[in-house]
Amino acid sequence: MLKNNKFCQLHKQNNIDFIDKKIITNKKPLLIKNKKHNINRVGAIDLISIFLNNNNYRNHIPPPQHQQPSNIQHNIQHDIHQKPHYSNKQSNKNQQQLQNDSPLDGQKFIYSKQKEKILKYIDYKQFGLFNGGAVNSKSSNNIISNEQGVYKDLNLNELDEISSWSPNTIVEFNKKHGDDSLPSICSEVDFNDIKTCEGSNHYQAVITPTPVLDDNSMNYTLKPNSEHRAKFNYYPREFSKQPLITILTAFYNIEPDIFEESAATVFGQSLQNFEWVIVNDCSPNQTLVDLSLGKYRELAKTDPRIVIIDLKKNVRLPGARNAGIKVARGKYIVSLDPDDMFENTYLEKAVWFLETHKEYTLCNAWTVGFANKSYVWKNGYHDGDRNLKENQITVASVMRTQALRDVGGFDAKLIHGMEDWDLWIRMADNGHWGHTLEEYHFWYRVSPPGKWDAIDNLAKFNAFVENQQVKYKNAYGKGVPKLSRPQQEKMEAVDDLIPFENNLKKCRPRVLLLIPYMEVGGADQFNYNFAQGMVLDGWEVSVATTKTADNKWFPQFARITPDIFIMPRFAKNTDQCRFLAYYIKSRQFDVVYVSNSEQAYHYLTYLRANAPGPAYIDYTHSETPKWKDGGYARYSFGSERLLDRSIFASEHLRQYCIRRGHNANKTATVLIGIDSDKYVPKPENRAIIRKELGFPDNVLVIVFVARLESEKQPEVFAEVLRRVDQMGYDFRAISIGGGLLFNDLNETIAKSGLSEKVRLLGNIPNSQVSKYVSGSDVFFLPSKVEGISLAIYEAMSQQVCAVSAKVGGQAELVTPDVGFLVVPGTPTEVDEYTEIMADLASNLTLASELGKKSLEKILNGFSVKDTLVRMKEEFCNSAIVTRYTTPMFTNKLFSKLSNEQAVLGHEYERAIDELLPMWNQLSALTKQLAPPPSLVENEIRRKPSPYPLHKPEEVLDSINITSLRVVENIMYEKKKVDRKMKIILKDYQEQFIRRNPKFADKQLIPNEFLHQYNHGVDNWDDELPYPFQQQEYVAYIPNAFVGTGDSATIFDWDRVFLLNYSPTQQETFSMPLEESRICHVEKTKKLVTLLQKQFSFENFVIDQLPKLSLVLEELELDPEIKILVPFTDFAKTIMVDTLKFSPDRIVYFKPGAGWDPCVVFYASTLLLPTPIPPGQPPREMISKLRDYFYQKNNIDIGGVNRNVIMYASRNSTLSPLRKVSNEQKVIETIKTIIQSQGEGKYEFIEWDGLETITPELVQQSSRVKMLIGMTGANLLPMVVCQPNTIIVEFMHENPWLSFWSTSESLQHENWMVPIKATSHDSLEIQVPIDQLSNTLNQIFNPLEPSSSFIEN
Repeated sequence: MLKNNKFCQLHKQNNIDFIDKKIITNKKPLLIKNKKHNINRVGAIDLISIFLNNNNYRNHIPPPQHQQPSNIQHNIQHDIHQKPHYSNKQSNKNQQQLQNDSPLDGQKFIYSKQKEKILKYIDYKQFGLFNGGAVNSKSSNNIISNEQGVYKDLNLNELDEISSWSPNTIVEFNKKHGDDSLPSICSEVDFNDIKTCEGSNHYQAVITPTPVLDDNSMNYTLKPNSEHRAKFNYYPREFSKQPLITILTAFYNIEPDIFEESAATVFGQSLQNFEWVIVNDCSPNQTLVDLSLGKYRELAKTDPRIVIIDLKKNVRLPGARNAGIKVARGKYIVSLDPDDMFENTYLEKAVWFLETHKEYTLCNAWTVGFANKSYVWKNGYHDGDRNLKENQITVASVMRTQALRDVGGFDAKLIHGMEDWDLWIRMADNGHWGHTLEEYHFWYRVSPPGKWDAIDNLAKFNAFVENQQVKYKNAYGKGVPKLSRPQQEKMEAVDDLIPFENNLKKCRPRVLLLIPYMEVGGADQFNYNFAQGMVLDGWEVSVATTKTADNKWFPQFARITPDIFIMPRFAKNTDQCRFLAYYIKSRQFDVVYVSNSEQAYHYLTYLRANAPGPAYIDYTHSETPKWKDGGYARYSFGSERLLDRSIFASEHLRQYCIRRGHNANKTATVLIGIDSDKYVPKPENRAIIRKELGFPDNVLVIVFVARLESEKQPEVFAEVLRRVDQMGYDFRAISIGGGLLFNDLNETIAKSGLSEKVRLLGNIPNSQVSKYVSGSDVFFLPSKVEGISLAIYEAMSQQVCAVSAKVGGQAELVTPDVGFLVVPGTPTEVDEYTEIMADLASNLTLASELGKKSLEKILNGFSVKDTLVRMKEEFCNSAIVTRYTTPMFTNKLFSKLSNEQAVLGHEYERAIDELLPMWNQLSALTKQLAPPPSLVENEIRRKPSPYPLHKPEEVLDSINITSLRVVENIMYEKKKVDRKMKIILKDYQEQFIRRNPKFADKQLIPNEFLHQYNHGVDNWDDELPYPFQQQEYVAYIPNAFVGTGDSATIFDWDRVFLLNYSPTQQETFSMPLEESRICHVEKTKKLVTLLQKQFSFENFVIDQLPKLSLVLEELELDPEIKILVPFTDFAKTIMVDTLKFSPDRIVYFKPGAGWDPCVVFYASTLLLPTPIPPGQPPREMISKLRDYFYQKNNIDIGGVNRNVIMYASRNSTLSPLRKVSNEQKVIETIKTIIQSQGEGKYEFIEWDGLETITPELVQQSSRVKMLIGMTGANLLPMVVCQPNTIIVEFMHENPWLSFWSTSESLQHENWMVPIKATSHDSLEIQVPIDQLSNTLNQIFNPLEPSSSFIEN
């Protein structure tokens, strides 16, 4: 435990500051060439004495200079002179206080003989703390050493203090202590030094002219060794004595130019800890041998990784490989024929996969065929038993060497081919199998026909297969091993041990981009532009992605670097942080750059402890108030202590984060620059697009480029155009982009009569977007949320003026002299946009002039070149800070804590799919508030029924599932398409009034705690209408299937019922899986399905089970009707034990893909009740369900004595989240207050939260007067509690409110105990006892007689 410094009490009265006037006014950018300094080293105690004797020192400090937006691009203006950042409270000080405080005013930093030393196991030299992290200074005065340097003499508190200062202040502080060095990345890159360092491996930076390894347009000329491919200097810092992998090449008469291509990809491997065993199979052409191998015989004298074996006798290909296997020293081995090639990162990824997936023996990847034939090959180990009939696996599989030796290597007798296929089957026969990486890593040179006799000759091929069946009876009898990557376990441990080393030599500065994925979008476009500029400026750039995604922009990023690692493809989720630690140590990155990745923020603690050295920074594009309390901006300021620098895309965003608690000294603004050489005015496109789209020449053309989702407000775009048209102004408009609201926008445009004036182009190639933008007059983007839109940068760079929303940092780019901004969400928003567009439509010269000024503005400070300069300045700043932050995190205590934090981060990612996604809620509520879309009256005819001529199995097998007609509105389907379909109407769900949750704290404002747009509530007043009206029904669908998948989708031979939860909400089901066609069909006569998308206990009880109320009469009268429920213990208990249905009437459905056995249910008649919106059970349905529980358990509520106070614990819930940390104290408090009401008046019962509803729970809950507990499934006894029951819910911030909505439908009285600074994802939550006591006392002893306790 760190002791308080004795001098800490003196700092205020002595006004101690370690800065002077010169430091304060120094605003010179830190990106400078190093100069020698002649500063005498000053001892720490001497320096303090100087300041102690200068009490008036602070009086000479001038007030700080405020940052001017015009200088953001060029100068470091973030030396904010304020107190160091300790807590959010300090960030709330007013600006006047900040101006009057010096950087060190109020700090605890004072030297003392009694102060605590930094923990002894910190290795300072390891992190470069005494040479500035590869310091470039050569000053003779730089004499700080490990024994007596300033860094060594700092304790953790002092390191934390210094690291909170601005970089300028830290530099001056270092100078006063004799250290005039700067980190090496603060100097311009010296290309001569790079050339000297790299030697024969030197390369010139290359940006590949076209996308690399692009499935849509594969360029087969861009082979791994192509001069046009991006480069990275892969070379070991030193040769390893023990190679990790053996690359085995059997050589026989190969032309030197071909062999040189293969050799280049060997030495170009990112995994450099290899040996290359070349077996010369007694090649007869000695000239070719000398030309091809002579260079490498010579190189082997200095590079011990090269081993060349000359066989005295020709043993053919499999025999030569076996000769190499005998001498192989690698733990792993891979065969590379002398005319084939590897991609750079193949071996590193394959070896990591095998090291961390012990159940696998082999690993390969997708293949690119070239030379005699060009093709791509994605087959492999995942094709399973198909490999027994035909080889799907390429020869270049990485294998465990011992396993290869154990099975006997290659069959030396198979000299005419198929020796590799034989090996794979022999591996399978011995219980070994592999995994195929979903990336192109192997280039296979296709030989002319006739080379492989055994493959090309059908008779020999068939004979070979027959022989294999005899040789490998185990494989052909049982099939190949069925392996799959293990699912992440709950709270799965994180390993710290790095499985192998791969220390690469470093000659250029390096940066790691840690991002979620590589997809088309503004953020990735910025990342790409920035990375490309860094590469051309002499840096090496690496990319690691954290989320499972298509990564459609991988071919673009591969144009600038080969060092790309899509981690989900080869690393387990819980192994990503360990891989990153290995990766950072391997490459010795100078900077780790985090952007828009939740996982990366979760990994920061682990990386700071296990991968010290680089500076850790983040770049944030925008705040998202309605997502996680600020989105990535929230992650940024929440991770401030773990980051050396936070960089923002706008000054607006930077100030937002400072207001939220970020230390201003650790922040900077670097605006998103645009490649002004790429996005240039093209006046010729005006005529081109007008001719193409049939637009007149002399009208205003408006372009709207956006993802058509609620945040971009396409409805505002359409309404503005409608109004401008009504005003009589002529224009034309283009909408580019797809999305959820594409059909809605299309219908709105048609309904407004604007189809001739507006073209909706949907998703088009990115290369085509520029044509339409540059040919337009106005770029219109009325977003609700933006940082600074990259699309607006591009438009302005192409001389097109912008009309957009005044959100984020847009005002820093779109100033009044170049365009127009409108505040969104105001009553006049549409009016203002309409007026602007009308003015532009009536004055085309105005739009043209604004376009010219827009281009001028981009060229003067908003180009990507400006961005690169500023970004490198901030890299320098971050490296200055990291010299003080690194020792803070490299100790045993923090290391242990960081490991647990990594576990929690991984657990969060695992569990997030089980929670209601907040973005889906937002989308659903947006749709709910919008008017119902008009239906297009297209005549639809049902396909003829295939029954009874065909059996259900035959029908299922013949269905093209992806082309089934989608039914979203069943009433429309009956009215317009299938009039024969039987639908029985039930209750009509009114918009009943719900009540505002009650809080004991009268000062609490519900709108601030519960948040708007939560469960259809945009204002938490006392009258909250149920969000929709709905006609409830039961549809009787003949000859229906219920398919596998995540939502038990209903379909027949012609259509699939996706349906909507309500007229305006999202679909109930998703499309059935294609695998349904081959599933076993289980037949029933009559089946009622209760299922919807979610299958948790909460969703079953709230969203599915109430639908029983609509079919109870049918179930009682017709015993043939069976009920389809989830295959869970709670469903079985509720349906059989509690609701007393006969077990043979219950049919269980297994959700998810790949269930074994795969079953599709078929019903001659399927009863489909009305869907229930998530967490919004209608009053009639759930009330009838409660009555049915009472009926089946013989409960007469008229005679029940309701005197039970039930506490609902979370001890037995499946979710590990939101456990009450002070539960015993909570229970004691409840009991004490109960006893104060009179002895024996109330009975206390504690329920453990087991996720089921048993007969005993129904009996107990029917007597409950008050139910108390943390929000969650443990509160579901409320479903069988009587009306007017008091529900006291412990509620975290920004709640889902499913249980409030349910209790309101059940006509309960809902009270909440608000718990701030907690969330749904909190593992443990401490209930504030004072608030609990206050709440219970108000309920038991109300000031006004309105409580249910008084009424009863």
